[in-house]
Amino acid sequence: MVGREGVPLLGETGIFLTGLSTLRDHYLIRRNRPDFHILLMSHNEGGLLLLPGQERAIPAGSLVFLPAGCAGGFALARDGWQISWVLLDDVPRWRHLHRVGRQLHPSGEVQPLYHLLELLHGESARSPLLLDLLTLLVALVERALQGEGREASRLKLQALFREIETRLGEPWSVASMAALLPCSPAHLHRLCRQWLGCGPMTQLTRLRMEKAKQWLLYTDWPLSELAARLGYSDDANFANRFRRHSGMAPGAFRQHGRLPVGSSAGFDIAGGTP
Repeated sequence: MVGREGVPLLGETGIFLTGLSTLRDHYLIRRNRPDFHILLMSHNEGGLLLLPGQERAIPAGSLVFLPAGCAGGFALARDGWQISWVLLDDVPRWRHLHRVGRQLHPSGEVQPLYHLLELLHGESARSPLLLDLLTLLVALVERALQGEGREASRLKLQALFREIETRLGEPWSVASMAALLPCSPAHLHRLCRQWLGCGPMTQLTRLRMEKAKQWLLYTDWPLSELAARLGYSDDANFANRFRRHSGMAPGAFRQHGRLPVGSSAGFDIAGGTP
């Protein structure tokens, strides 16, 4: 490990400890409300991210970030888990990282950070290269946490709602959706507003209603079964939601949508207008 006690320059960057580790023998660590940010890079499979109420496997090549004050931890799933890590003080320089929220995703910065930390750990506290290495480390950390960029955020959000679409019958909340990403509920709200133009619960309703339209047209399931499969407590609740969304009752939508082509009703399902 290299920390600010041995390398005072680290403290000036807001980094107080870094490390390279190969974990064995039942490693487990939990933090309830740490007063520092945790950035961990996983270089092979073998680790678990521990979040309140769930565990998530950490794939090789993944970056994990837990902001200060965020409960979480790590456990060993397989002997020989190789990681590198950086602990950041919760100081003004890094305070914007609270907005990043919890993260677990593949990152192209994992290997560069590992090699840079190897170089850093090989230098003495008096090395003339130390300042340059620390400057580069700060830049790589910032790029890893911010430079995943808009496109990566969009792709992660798409993947989240693809998963939710396969589980529409579950009692989703903003908190449970955020935990799946994983990120904070506030961060999920920001991502949804940015990329979808609506909140996460509104997007969930959209997915449920689109699936409802498909099932109304292509199955003979009764409304009670449709409601249950879509996560609604009863068919009346589902029918009211469908009517507000589409302007039609589910039964009328099913009837009009199944009229033969050329019928005098002339109902256009895609547009919902005569």
